[in-house]
Amino acid sequence: MQQSVTPIPRNRYKLHTLTTLAVLLALVAGLSALGGCGADPPPTTTTKVHDGVNLTLSCPDAAFHDAIAPMVRSWEARTGAKVSLTRDAMTPQDATDLAVIPAGHLGAWAEPGHLAALPARFRAGDHPIRWFELLTAYSDRLVEWGALTQAVPLTGDGYVLVYRADRLAEFTRPGPPATWEQFAEVAEFFAKRDKKPSLPPLPADSERMFDLFSRVASSMDRLALSDKDLDDPNKDRERLAFQFVVATGAPRLQSPGFEAAAKWFAHLHAVRALPSTGPDDPIAALAENRAVFALVSLDQLARLPRENGAVPARFALAGVPGTRREGLEQSANYVPHFSGGRLGVVRKQSQHPEIAFDLLAEIGGPARGAELIATPGLGAGPTRSTHLTPDRLLLWLGYGFDETRSKDLQEALRHYVGQAVKNPTSGLRGPDRDELTVAAGTALRKLGTGAKPGDALTEAMTAWNAFDAKVPDNAKLVRWRQRAAGLN
Repeated sequence: MQQSVTPIPRNRYKLHTLTTLAVLLALVAGLSALGGCGADPPPTTTTKVHDGVNLTLSCPDAAFHDAIAPMVRSWEARTGAKVSLTRDAMTPQDATDLAVIPAGHLGAWAEPGHLAALPARFRAGDHPIRWFELLTAYSDRLVEWGALTQAVPLTGDGYVLVYRADRLAEFTRPGPPATWEQFAEVAEFFAKRDKKPSLPPLPADSERMFDLFSRVASSMDRLALSDKDLDDPNKDRERLAFQFVVATGAPRLQSPGFEAAAKWFAHLHAVRALPSTGPDDPIAALAENRAVFALVSLDQLARLPRENGAVPARFALAGVPGTRREGLEQSANYVPHFSGGRLGVVRKQSQHPEIAFDLLAEIGGPARGAELIATPGLGAGPTRSTHLTPDRLLLWLGYGFDETRSKDLQEALRHYVGQAVKNPTSGLRGPDRDELTVAAGTALRKLGTGAKPGDALTEAMTAWNAFDAKVPDNAKLVRWRQRAAGLN
């Protein structure tokens, strides 16, 4: 038998509450009348956590400056601090508190002792920056110098292989090349068949040239090692070396891996897959059917042509190739190379270093970091494992691909960071980075115009040895090389 529903009890306080509210409103109205029609309400004061703090933030990267400006202003409003955000590059003599710098410039600032160390609390599990989510390359290696963490990662770098799907379908073997050897085979096939180069020219800029060379050499230089293969980095220090021998600091430019890479570039020239002249923009070469495929950075990827707001289907994506190795017939040997991205650093001379680090934690934290990733024009690569999970596909839709190719992009970047590889290589990071980069890039660029591999490497090696000879303290030089390799 159905039970009767208990009636909702009458609120015996309702009338009293409404009456009281009416009386209070009348009282407020009366007080306002007594104070005069135009009287302002008494000012209220709220003290914010960083009231009275002034910071100067240097960000000479124009696009990044504009992207972080709203973030900085929001942080100001919330904390009470005042930030002078300037496009002027930081100098050792100025009063800059914190700055955005390229990842490769850390050693130039950290080795002379200009930078403050990251507060230990940033690595705590409950800190808002969630340091534990960062990819290993950015949580440790690229932000450390001299056993100290001296930077906050703001954006990573990222490279993918872009290929013309409509052209590659004409090749005998389906699918994009998984190794640099396959890359050369396909490039040679199209160069011979079309009787014209099938690739963009090598980069004219020495820094980009040396970066491209290093990405090829990385997988040719060593086998990818896992945790079980690399139990003790201190014991296996030489297995982490790349441009230099760890023990002596001597250049490794004539080691087997670098020789193999130089021969690979020389072969591309010999089969006429590389143009000797012309604009070196890989995106223009792909769009104008002057290249079948090209390795491109994320900032370049954002410039692919669009039709009706979307990148045409003829442009497809794949991961950075690896190399063939005996015993790896089913897969390529791939070793990541990290050289780009942006770091936030705090000057040791700043009067408010902890507050400056808090601002960097805001910009490089999970929420703001995702905003930067989702802005294609910045070329912001992943710094966190969460940037590459399937539920974060939305972050990559701004590049203009359909859902399938957006998933391909995310997968290509997941491959790019190679989280399982424990011995990745990194770009030059020492105080003499710029001089070494120009010398090596200039010499290696000649591989695209017919220089012999041995001659190009010898020219680069000679230049590097000449720079090293100018450093009177060999112990200092070795220390630079070890710290640049992530060893302390």
